[in-house]
Amino acid sequence: MDKFQTNGTLETALKNMVNQGLIVSRAENNKYLVLSYKGAGTLITSKWNIKIYNTGSGVCTDAGVIKDFVGGRLRPPDPSLKLIQIDDAGWGSPLGGIIVGVVCEDRIVTDIIDVAFFKPGPFNRKEYLKAFADQGWALIQKEFEATPETYRVEICTGYVNMKLRDLLREKGFDVRQVEIKGLLQDSLENRFRDYIKEITGGEDLAYDPKELHASQIGNYYYKALNFGKEKAPHLLKSGWRSIQKSEQTDIFKYLDERMFQ
Repeated sequence: MDKFQTNGTLETALKNMVNQGLIVSRAENNKYLVLSYKGAGTLITSKWNIKIYNTGSGVCTDAGVIKDFVGGRLRPPDPSLKLIQIDDAGWGSPLGGIIVGVVCEDRIVTDIIDVAFFKPGPFNRKEYLKAFADQGWALIQKEFEATPETYRVEICTGYVNMKLRDLLREKGFDVRQVEIKGLLQDSLENRFRDYIKEITGGEDLAYDPKELHASQIGNYYYKALNFGKEKAPHLLKSGWRSIQKSEQTDIFKYLDERMFQ
């Protein structure tokens, strides 16, 4: 999430975006919220959202969308450019590192962000964000030799992707944050499952929170967490506050906290 303080320019931009049908308001049961919008699903994905609180502060999945709108740069992607998609897997698992994946057409390349980046110290300093950005950029360079003149990028809206998103924009790429589905997401989840089996000696402890009902997440989370505590502490993302606290940690509070870590 991008954080900001609201101002007149932002408020005017949001009103104009609503008037042009680019974003729509959404009702939320939160007394501290003043405004809440999401993308209309055409030029701006429905996964894009912005929230403004009565303190004047706000959060947005991608503030670059508003900057492009204000600067007159918000337009449909160039169809002549090849499409690279980027996603992650393992962000919700207490075991192991995470996977960064890049796909172009039917070719998928991946790398592991080691669990060491999720230990106390490195995790608190958010070193995993730089590692994800560096290793993702290395895949794009080495495997595809991509340039802004030949490729455009779609990247998952997840928090861990933000630094890589910003890095690619700095290098001149047209980068859109979207919900990644299909080949890349399915392949990454399968590769993360194989990775967890490999580091745990064959244990099938990987899970995708997006594929589970909310009532199921806790069971999968604690099964993986308890395995790590009992048999493989070195594999735990022990920098997480939820792991450092008691086993009575509220799994939903933990998931909400991690959006801003």
